Amino acid sequence: MPDAKQRKIVNPYQKTLFALIGVGFSSGFLLLGGFWFFNTDYGMASTMFAVIMLFLSVALMAVAFRLFASLSLKLAQNDQKHIQNAIIQAKDMLDSSKQLREDHILLQSLSQNLPYPIWLKDRFGRYLVTNKAFVSQWCNNVDPIGKTDADLLNQSLANAFQAADQQVLSDHKAHILELKLEITGQPPRWVKIERYALLGEDGNVVGVLGLAVDISVYKLDSQSHSQGIDVLTGFANQQALKSQFKVDKWDDLNPLCLHVDLDHFKVINDSLGKDTGDVLLKTVANRIKESSPKGAFLARLGADEFVAIWPEHDEMTQSIERLFELLKQPISLQEGQYSFTTSIGAAQMPIHGSTLEEIEQNASIALFNAKKLGRNQIHWYKDSYEGQAERRLNKEQMLRQAIADEAFIVHVQPRIDCTTNQIEALECLARIQTDNGEIQYPGTFISLAESNGLIRHVDLYILEYALSLLQEWISEGNEPLKLAVNLSLQTINSTLLDHLYQWQAREPRVFEYIELELTEHRLPENNSEFLRLLHEIRELGITLVLDDFGTGYANLSRLPQWPFQILKLDRSFIANIRESEKQQTVVRSIVEMCSNLDIKVVAEGIETEEELTLIDKLGCHSIQGFVYAKPKPIEEAEDWLKHKKITIQ
Repeated sequence: MPDAKQRKIVNPYQKTLFALIGVGFSSGFLLLGGFWFFNTDYGMASTMFAVIMLFLSVALMAVAFRLFASLSLKLAQNDQKHIQNAIIQAKDMLDSSKQLREDHILLQSLSQNLPYPIWLKDRFGRYLVTNKAFVSQWCNNVDPIGKTDADLLNQSLANAFQAADQQVLSDHKAHILELKLEITGQPPRWVKIERYALLGEDGNVVGVLGLAVDISVYKLDSQSHSQGIDVLTGFANQQALKSQFKVDKWDDLNPLCLHVDLDHFKVINDSLGKDTGDVLLKTVANRIKESSPKGAFLARLGADEFVAIWPEHDEMTQSIERLFELLKQPISLQEGQYSFTTSIGAAQMPIHGSTLEEIEQNASIALFNAKKLGRNQIHWYKDSYEGQAERRLNKEQMLRQAIADEAFIVHVQPRIDCTTNQIEALECLARIQTDNGEIQYPGTFISLAESNGLIRHVDLYILEYALSLLQEWISEGNEPLKLAVNLSLQTINSTLLDHLYQWQAREPRVFEYIELELTEHRLPENNSEFLRLLHEIRELGITLVLDDFGTGYANLSRLPQWPFQILKLDRSFIANIRESEKQQTVVRSIVEMCSNLDIKVVAEGIETEEELTLIDKLGCHSIQGFVYAKPKPIEEAEDWLKHKKITIQ
């Protein structure tokens, strides 16, 4: 029986049809009756009845035609709806089919272009589907479709693969296997193979899906580490170095220990990429090996720190100098020539220690002092450094604790337009307050933070502090003073840029009032990636400042290519400026050149009114120094923030 919904659809047509039949019969009956009365001889009465019945018959015929037209229209509309629904369903089926085809093509393209082998076998071990990587890496470009492992691989591998397939087919669980793959005509390699059961619609296993990943690098690295070898350079690692401390032969050789470190390697690695950084490290390692005498022990400790232990030999000092100069020679990286500097710490037995372990530690201390004194030098251990390692460890612990506790405090020093006494900006300077209330100044921890990579944490803390303070001032409706933040080159990377983009989304107006200062003598040579990052930062509306200009004076010719808007003259330009007309000429030339480049010049370290007057006459009107104000905690700088003016102390 039809359901209620079907009856609702059918009944209107039945009623119309029955009405049409009834009206038709009635019209025919009246028509016959009219003709009958015309043929009878009852006089006027029969004629009148005939006319009336014919009239009614015609009227009913009109009604019948109307009902027929209505029924035909309804049936046509119903057919049209069915046709439309059929068309829509057909279109949906075509769209679904097209989407399935596109999905299949996309999936096939994805699997074919993946760099690791993928395959599908039936229950009998025959290959049904494979990708390009499988054919090239495992089959030497032989078509595997329809073949089994026994047809393609050696007997031992074929047996291992068949056993793994059977296990997947029987327990329906994923199977993971690591093995050394040895295929004719190819070097051996370690692979991790994953197999999964492929189920049909009825839930039964119809095949095995597999994929393989090359893990040779990780296997070799693990094996090499356990054997005391650094995979990248072939040198010993730290574990192997420690084992040398127990070797008696060194006691009779008066060995020399060198700690060699690439200056600013973190910047190079972040800017050019890890692969390029690895090429650089291999080149440095080869140069150290070429310069080392017979019987030397070579090790790599950290990312860019090497240790060379040389037996005593003639011209040992000259050998160190030759190594130092060789490491300065240009290196080809990314189709360009790059020059790098190195710092070397040196110590020798028995002058600087009675054991190999002791001179290795002292060479490390000497390297630290080489970095502290400006890098790019050979530095020998001194007796006065005794206890320095412990002090350095204590400082590092203090620094790490300050980062964890966010124990930094910010002092600010104003930059002033000496023609108006208006404050142009406040430079934010980091300090650490210890548990006993003592203030630690940057000179005690910045170089250490740069050497161990903690400087990024310090930089980002001060930057975040400055941006948050500017956001607070803006939200209160105040016109902020600009804040300047010093950044290490290690901090200029994509992570910093992402952080700035987050601030741009949160409160873009803060960028109008923030300045980022970078030290001139640390700018990398010919680094397009670093330059690109600076330009992106500049495009955000942030002011870039070149700090300590003059400590790397050879970079003067490169000034136009950098996106700096402010240049701060180093104190070395100011120290003897009153007595040296040549120094005055240099400063005047720099000011004029920067004016033509639309770069503002700031004179740092102005301590006396005489220096202030002279610098002002040379055309430099932006001043920073004790002649106006010493740094003080930002909480005590309310008068600067309120009046935005300051007079000479």
